Amino acid sequence: MLLLYHLGLASNFKQASSFMSRQSQLISLLDETDKQIRDRVHGDQVKRLKEARGVYREEIMDCVRHCAWYRVSLFSRWKQRGIYAACMWIVQLLLVLSKVDSIFIYVPEYYLETVVDCFHVLRKSDPPFVPAAMFINQGLASFVTFVVTHFNDPRISSAELRDLLLQSISVLVQYKEFLAAFECNEAATQRMPKALLATFDNRSWIPVTNILLRLCKGSGFGFPKRGESSSSSVIFQKLLREACITDEELFSAFLNRLFNTLSWTMTEFSVSIREMQETYKVMDFQQRKCSVIFDLSCNLARVLEFCTREMSQAFLLGTDTNLRRLTELIVFILNHLISAADPELFDLTLRRPGQFTEKVNRGMILAPLAGIVLNLLDASRERDCGQQNDIVAIFASMDCADTILCGFQYLLEYDWAGSFRGDDHLGKLTQLEKFSSLLICQAELQEVEKRICQGESDADDGICCICYACEANAEFVPCSHVSCYGCISRHLLNCQRCFFCNATVVGVVRKDANAP
Repeated sequence: MLLLYHLGLASNFKQASSFMSRQSQLISLLDETDKQIRDRVHGDQVKRLKEARGVYREEIMDCVRHCAWYRVSLFSRWKQRGIYAACMWIVQLLLVLSKVDSIFIYVPEYYLETVVDCFHVLRKSDPPFVPAAMFINQGLASFVTFVVTHFNDPRISSAELRDLLLQSISVLVQYKEFLAAFECNEAATQRMPKALLATFDNRSWIPVTNILLRLCKGSGFGFPKRGESSSSSVIFQKLLREACITDEELFSAFLNRLFNTLSWTMTEFSVSIREMQETYKVMDFQQRKCSVIFDLSCNLARVLEFCTREMSQAFLLGTDTNLRRLTELIVFILNHLISAADPELFDLTLRRPGQFTEKVNRGMILAPLAGIVLNLLDASRERDCGQQNDIVAIFASMDCADTILCGFQYLLEYDWAGSFRGDDHLGKLTQLEKFSSLLICQAELQEVEKRICQGESDADDGICCICYACEANAEFVPCSHVSCYGCISRHLLNCQRCFFCNATVVGVVRKDANAP
């Protein structure tokens, strides 16, 4: 029976789901486009919006015809009863089989695909077959237990199947009532926080980012006091914080991948923007690509903002590697944003027809950057510890003072009130102003000290040849090549070979007096 469903009905249900989702999306876009047409006064913009409205109307009519057919042919009452029974039976069967390794590894893949398909068909059925309360209380609990237990289960050999389970979590946590079911599920609260951090890799980072963003949404700079913040999960925020504190190695690996991924997405976004600016043409495919990459970058930045708020000790205490990487990333992103040759074209590439300016703008990426700095400033002020890393000194020590000051000036001059209406966090911008003033003073002081010591520096050949800013106070073992400890530490996060001779590194020896 399951095989027949998988071969015969699953594809039809997926098509029905696709048309229903597309119909809802198009109706929303059409409403927004009509509102923009009423508000616009420029002829060219109105003409373009009317063309988009015509396209949306044609697509909506096509979706309505398909959805009507699928409701009649697929979503009949007796078929929904059969799907519900099959879903509940398969979930319970898989939960029992998963307790025996020798049996679970031989479970056919279409069992897992079928249970996910059945569940989402019931969730999106129109009209609903099972009342929402009954579906959540009886049907959702066992499904949640299964997906959170097995989305990173190595016994499931198919990476596509694990992705399917992870994407199911990503979809469900977007809804407040389903998120509450995760919070009440023992398996979810015990396993999901650490499993999500461990699963953040080159393959699964997008759904993991979406899940983390949803769990932490509403707690960062620029979010309104009401609305989105009420639908975040305080329970999972606390669990994530505990997971990061109790397993420092796991959090360190996650943070390293987060830095690398955000740097990559911003680089891809910048390259795509410049390609369009060179020709001054905004192609539909390129615009979609830029919009998607920009959204991903904003989501990653929000996750990083959450880390600085909840785990500030990872940046302020111990070695300054994380703080230096963070400051370099902030400057890197700000430099890409403010160096755009044509700001109007830059903003145009972020918005699809029918989208409002306040929904898609540079503030989406600038807000988490401001939040990161403010979080670290607040944590520095609260911690009465003389051994903590100085965020002002770290920024000032970077060999691009003008770029840093220009970036923070851009943050201060940005139209925050126009991008985030009713935001109570805007009063914190005075802290950024004070921070910028301190940064200017610190940079000037370091410049004076550098000039005083210029004679000694010119005669000293012990400077790190990677950053040309610090003393070469550490060497690789066994090849004995030298560099500064900061550059070596960051290099070894991603590669265990010497960056001079490519020899395998087995250790690092510090030569300075402050070595532990």
